[in-house]
Amino acid sequence: MAKFYDMDDIITDEEVVSVVFEKAACGVGIDPSSETDSVEVGSKVELPFWLAHELHLRQAVSMNVPTCFDQKTKLEIQADSACVDLRSRCPFFYEFGCKIAPLVGVRTIGPLLLSAFKSSV
Repeated sequence: MAKFYDMDDIITDEEVVSVVFEKAACGVGIDPSSETDSVEVGSKVELPFWLAHELHLRQAVSMNVPTCFDQKTKLEIQADSACVDLRSRCPFFYEFGCKIAPLVGVRTIGPLLLSAFKSSV
């Protein structure tokens, strides 16, 4: 849940996440160039985290691991973490990682955050 007046938290919740719809949704109008307002099962869409989180809680979507936490980032941090600019990948790398880790079903984000934090101190 967002901290109501915390600007960092609000900006973190605006981070874009790739999702796959598990249920069809009518009348959502995600793509203004589309002729229909519905989204079919299996459609891949990018949504702000706050919306993706709510839809995930309703089991309407499944979230994909964001690129800022992918295998390439992990390998770069393991190689030389001092040279990796985490802010360019995600302005709130640690905060966003803590929020999305329990939702994507991949257990590599937690260790990645820990490794990046340990090496930056």
